[in-house]
Amino acid sequence: MKRIIFILAIALLMMGCASTQNAATTQAEIEQKINEQRYTFVAQSVVPTEDSRFNPRLMFPQGNNLYQLTSRYDLKVTPDSVTAYLPFFGRAFTAPLDPTKGGIQFTSTKFTYKKNIRKNNFHITILPQDVSEIQSIYLTISPSGYGSVQITSTNRTPISYHGIIETP
Repeated sequence: MKRIIFILAIALLMMGCASTQNAATTQAEIEQKINEQRYTFVAQSVVPTEDSRFNPRLMFPQGNNLYQLTSRYDLKVTPDSVTAYLPFFGRAFTAPLDPTKGGIQFTSTKFTYKKNIRKNNFHITILPQDVSEIQSIYLTISPSGYGSVQITSTNRTPISYHGIIETP
């Protein structure tokens, strides 16, 4: 019986070491992909700047301004393009001409990309130059792969997303 407990303890210890090694590999992969500008931010929740109790047209519970997303929405970053497919909850000052173009959807091929590291987090600023409605995109990415995105638009109120970073 003591031998079985000892073997189980060794096995659990080895699995713990393996998961620590996998976490380090993940952190190295994330850092490499951020440096290469090849990653995808997958939004899991959204935080509009306006509270829903001030806008009765929004069909969300009053007083709660963090909404979990049930579909896949993302922001893909590559060295030659930034592609966004994200939902929008908030106030839009102009309506889109095409009703299928709701949310924040764009592809930018001309943009500036600046990366800083502060307190072990990556702070990335993307300024699209060929998409007139998007002023700036700010990403904050932790070494473990969690991140947030803030988008400032010319025709809409600012909005934030929280999610994870996927590396292809």
